[in-house]
Amino acid sequence: MNKKLIVFLIILLPIMVQANTGMAPDTIVAVSGKVISEDSKEPLKAIVEYKKLPYGSEIGAISSNNDGEFIIYLHDNSKNSIKVDSKGFFSYFEELDVNQVMGDDRNITMNISLGPGGVDHVFRLHNLIFDAGKYDITPASFGELDNLVARLNENLNMVIQLEGHTEILGNANLNMKLSQDRVNSVKNYLVNKEINPDRIKTKAFGGTHPISEEDTPEAHRLNRRVEVRILKVG
Repeated sequence: MNKKLIVFLIILLPIMVQANTGMAPDTIVAVSGKVISEDSKEPLKAIVEYKKLPYGSEIGAISSNNDGEFIIYLHDNSKNSIKVDSKGFFSYFEELDVNQVMGDDRNITMNISLGPGGVDHVFRLHNLIFDAGKYDITPASFGELDNLVARLNENLNMVIQLEGHTEILGNANLNMKLSQDRVNSVKNYLVNKEINPDRIKTKAFGGTHPISEEDTPEAHRLNRRVEVRILKVG
């Protein structure tokens, strides 16, 4: 390639990115990834929606390509909700704090697996994070819970079971009660959104099913969670 042409392309690229995204080049963070089936590991065509929080001042959506790959551009110093949908699969939802996960190269990689959403499928509410010993739902969790409400409204015959878990430290009986309190909090939120309580079962596991048995703050945080099991879809 002609050297003058190479220089021209290098100079032009930031201008093109700014025109396509409306962002100055030094504020852009590229978020790229791949969407696959959780079971077959095959790539999926999916819709990736993103919205700047808390007010949705910037909203966009793109389709992944035939290889399941996608790329979106977000501002640094921003928090965004990311929702991924593919027909026949359960939606993926995550709140992304750009500065917390951005690499030195200003890139973020998100590889997303979508489950089929059939009976006995279990998925975690990723953005429902509890403080130690607490069962309060914070506003940061509303987006993911509202996504669950939307899916329940799309399938009025769906019945789910909320499964509560705690970290493995502490008294086993207290942990069991705490995990029940957590699923009750989630159920109350859904019922307040007019979901029939008969469609929401609950089960407490305490600290008996940890994701990690490491004695680290991150492991304890991951173990404090609520998962959703699909009991009926039609």
